Amino acid sequence: MTRFCLNVERVRRKVYEPVEKPLADQVIDALKDRLPHDACGFAVGGDAPGIVICHQGRPFGLHIKQENLSAGQVCFFHRLRSSGMRIETARTFNEAMRLIADMGVPLKPEINPLHAARDFFKEETRRK
Repeated sequence: MTRFCLNVERVRRKVYEPVEKPLADQVIDALKDRLPHDACGFAVGGDAPGIVICHQGRPFGLHIKQENLSAGQVCFFHRLRSSGMRIETARTFNEAMRLIADMGVPLKPEINPLHAARDFFKEETRRK
């Protein structure tokens, strides 16, 4: 003889909140798709600005403002600026994108995931 038991309980559904990435990671993710072919961007740690972008041989620094700068950062930023690097500070995502464009880096338009493949092939098959 086989026994079978079934226990039915009512449970509340768990509401999953999407985990929001830090602002610096959001900017880096956006730059992966939007930087032109003659520019590169990367994250930097330590006392340097959080994001460094090199475009046509010119370095640009973007610092994401989270708290006040430390004394080491102030000194390091001053050294970088005196050597010719432009450093800006952003507090929001839109401000970061605007500052990057103001630095002279022409950003590509934002990618619409619904039409990404179509737009990619359209751009690649254009005659130059």
